Amino acid sequence: MAEKARYFKETEKGLTNMGDVFEKFAAKRAEEAAKEAVEATTKENKIEFAKGLLADGMSIEFTVRHSKLSEAEVRELASKLSA
Repeated sequence: MAEKARYFKETEKGLTNMGDVFEKFAAKRAEEAAKEAVEATTKENKIEFAKGLLADGMSIEFTVRHSKLSEAEVRELASKLSA
């Protein structure tokens, strides 16, 4: 184990390999974070759209069909809006 650590810390090739590993990890993590952000934004947009439909008097069924949220999510929003 100490030999491997020394290789990555003290040799040019080891440093290059370690740098490559870190770059790949950072790129993968950045891609995952971007995907999560898009999904969160999409969900927020669906919720805001559903709130607008419900506020305009649309039925739960209509709101579910057009917002692409689940019926449970829409019913929860409706209960919060009517409270």
